[in-house]
Amino acid sequence: MKDKVLVFDIWSDFAHFRRFETTTSPLTYPFPTGTAIAGLLAAIVGLPRDSYYTLFSRDNIEYSVKILNPIRRIVIPETIIKTDIGFYLWDIKDEQERRAPTPYEFVKDPKYRIYVRFKNSVLKELYEKLKQLLKNHQTVYTPYLGITEMIANFEFVDDFPATPIPIKDETIDLHSVARIDSIKILLEEGRRYGRETIPLYMDNDRKVLEYCNVVYEVNGNPIKIRSGTVYKVGGENVSFL
Repeated sequence: MKDKVLVFDIWSDFAHFRRFETTTSPLTYPFPTGTAIAGLLAAIVGLPRDSYYTLFSRDNIEYSVKILNPIRRIVIPETIIKTDIGFYLWDIKDEQERRAPTPYEFVKDPKYRIYVRFKNSVLKELYEKLKQLLKNHQTVYTPYLGITEMIANFEFVDDFPATPIPIKDETIDLHSVARIDSIKILLEEGRRYGRETIPLYMDNDRKVLEYCNVVYEVNGNPIKIRSGTVYKVGGENVSFL
């Protein structure tokens, strides 16, 4: 199973992958980060909270994402409740404890293809369990896109080998998002490109160990590249983050 890639699609009505630099008005990344994907996989197979970050390290697993629906962001005001006082607004008698609605940014109608590359044979048992659950449309815990209110549906695509593609004096279409430092992009007229700095891996104390700069096409169109580290995964060209 070494260098095998599990591929599945996931979608919801909304998604919110909170940006690390935002506080009072939470903004969202346009697609799931490496840390969000680790949490999603842990929910599917039923790993305890904060127990899996070392397991999902770069030595063991790499990720990538394909944008299937165009990225559309909307802002919705949300009333935040202090649950240590009460679970309903009418439980909060002190007017000073009542909060004005907080504007939250969401991705509307998000749909993504997730690629999970298993690099280490020590994860064979986890690989087989995850594959079986995805194929049977089963999970141990409820999957969601970023926060618990964004409950998600999913569909298993297949598992494939990760086959390196040599790029020599030519351009190819890249179907996933990509690290900026690992590819050379040929910008095309009529495309909309975005750039993000996303967290990839954390330790068990929830300290981010690695960030990366990522480029993507907002409408999910392929990115034309002239060089880089690319793998053939099924019928798609994928760059792992």
